Amino acid sequence: MWQRVTAIVLLIVGLLLAVLGVVSEFDTTIRLTGAGLMLVALIWLYRLPTLNKLNEQSKQPLKWYQSPIVWVPVIGIIIYCVSLAL
Repeated sequence: MWQRVTAIVLLIVGLLLAVLGVVSEFDTTIRLTGAGLMLVALIWLYRLPTLNKLNEQSKQPLKWYQSPIVWVPVIGIIIYCVSLAL
């Protein structure tokens, strides 16, 4: 689990370096470093086993209140009511 989080953080840092590197005087080096970090993070994420393979034995059926079919309309109705109130 921590490997996936670390790879995602590395991807975000690389993206920030690639995008925000233009504000520095060494913009080419910083942008290339950011692009390299993003590439390393993407390869790392690609090679990690998926969560489905790790949790095949512990997979349990969803309860009715965990289903997205229930919560998507509820969230839509709440957002609609809030937009009417504003």
